[in-house]
Amino acid sequence: MQSKTELDTLVVAVCVAAYAAIMLAHVALQDLGLSAARTRHLSMLAALLLALPVGLDFLRARAGKTR
Repeated sequence: MQSKTELDTLVVAVCVAAYAAIMLAHVALQDLGLSAARTRHLSMLAALLLALPVGLDFLRARAGKTR
């Protein structure tokens, strides 16, 4: 039963993140006047900067378990 709650939480988190991304894209394109290419470039850079520490932490935790 607990895995269903975790699945529900995951689905809600993904939906909220998608909605936030759509709203940020709208603000960047309409209000700030950024081009679609510039918005895409900045979003990829932000995703890389957010994913890099998570990936490094995951690799560091796995390396500690093998010892």
